[in-house]
Amino acid sequence: MPLQLESERLLQEEKRKNFLCGGLAGEIQQVAQGIMLARETVELQTRGVLAEEQARFVAPALADMEVCVRYLNYIAENLADLTSQSQGRLTPRLQPVEPAWQWQQLVSLVNESCPGGERVAWECSCAEGQFVLADEAWTDKVLLNLLMNALHYTQSPVRVCLRPEGEGMCLTVTDDGPGLSPALMKNLFKPFLTESAQDGARHGAGLGLYLAREYALSMGWGFSLESGPSGTSVRLDIPAAPLRSEGHSALRSAGRSLAMRAQQAGRLRTAQSCLSL
Repeated sequence: MPLQLESERLLQEEKRKNFLCGGLAGEIQQVAQGIMLARETVELQTRGVLAEEQARFVAPALADMEVCVRYLNYIAENLADLTSQSQGRLTPRLQPVEPAWQWQQLVSLVNESCPGGERVAWECSCAEGQFVLADEAWTDKVLLNLLMNALHYTQSPVRVCLRPEGEGMCLTVTDDGPGLSPALMKNLFKPFLTESAQDGARHGAGLGLYLAREYALSMGWGFSLESGPSGTSVRLDIPAAPLRSEGHSALRSAGRSLAMRAQQAGRLRTAQSCLSL
């Protein structure tokens, strides 16, 4: 039967794609580890040995190597998550998370690193200590992926607004870029789809926006996108969790620990690497 044959063909094609993405993720990580090991070796062997004039040229090269390694690891992580999503294994680790504080810190770290001044404008009207059940790492990943996508398309500040919405909260990420083309909007949430097919420029692997949506939906959040000539806006609707601020001072203290800020800084450096290439 033609329909059955077509279904079998699509199933086999999906299996091959998953196998390829999973294999590529592992290969890329191995290459990244090799590059980082070589970088560390060069740094150790040249430390205190090179003349000041020579060291001045080596240091930027080592920094560039680290940027490339972080970008490779970012691609590998996205490919691994794509494989998990295709196989129905992309499962969030839900725990109490305070988005207002976490995202404010993230925006602050992004702005600290942006050359030429602040690139992200943050606005929050949510009460302090409002927790939701979410995956802590995905909470960062969603906003980072949305910011990286928006910052590629505009030089003006990207506006991030978090406000109460019913019992929950709503996050919007808005830019004033040229908007997404009709061709891209038609197939927007297909992996590996990028604007490069229309304008010849590289704007990532086409996974950031797709995975941001998958992370959000997997956590039970609403996700919507509007785009036009005056820019693009993404809205996340975050439902209320069976948590209140009372009695959660320990959670807040743990969530605001230096360890968590260090984890955020690591993810930020990855984002910086993606934006700089």
